[in-house]
This record gives sequence, structure tokens and C-alpha cells, in this order.
Amino acid sequence: MRVLALSVLLLLSACASAVLPPPVGPGDPGPGGTAPPIPLDGPIAYRCSDGTQLMVEATGSQARVAIVGGPSMVLPDAGDNYYSNGRYGFRGGGDTAQWEVGRAAPVNCRGS
Repeated sequence: MRVLALSVLLLLSACASAVLPPPVGPGDPGPGGTAPPIPLDGPIAYRCSDGTQLMVEATGSQARVAIVGGPSMVLPDAGDNYYSNGRYGFRGGGDTAQWEVGRAAPVNCRGS
């Protein structure tokens, strides 16, 4: 009887694991091979072409920016989806953006 119960238990656990999709973490492709959508509100993580990593939360009148491994700041709205305090600038939102520091050329960033 124990062998039968153990066999049924193993069979049920195998069926359950075959039915469940694999877990999807932040930035991981979903079941269809595509990444989950960028959130419409709240902070968005960006990875820029120069290696800079940012966490940005734009609220309309300002953007709260945290540079991973660096300073955090609040950038006021400078118009046309652009936030700047004169030294740092962030343009865009969603899955694409640009980040600029000082007089250096802006770098492209991808949201995740």
C-alpha cells in the first residue's frame, strides 16, 4: 500500500510541475519570449549605453533619479518630457530614455 501511495504522490508532483510555467523575474523574458511590460507608474530601472544604471520615477513636475553607486537627486520638469537641474538631465521614459551629465553628449538608456 505504501508503494502505491508513493507512486501516486510522485505522479501528481510530476504532473503539477509540468503544468506550471517557469517563474519570471524582473527583466526575464516571459512565457512568450518577451520581457514583461515597463510599468506605467512607479520607479523604472534603466541601463545606459555607457554602463550607468538609474532608477527613475517621473511624476510630471519632477523626476526622482537614483544613480546606482552614485548620488540621488530630484530633477525639476524642464518641459517636453525633459527633467534637468542644469548639471544632470533625463529625457524620455518608459522603455527608452536619455541621460546626460554636464556638457557630455547624452547617452541612450533602456528601461527594464
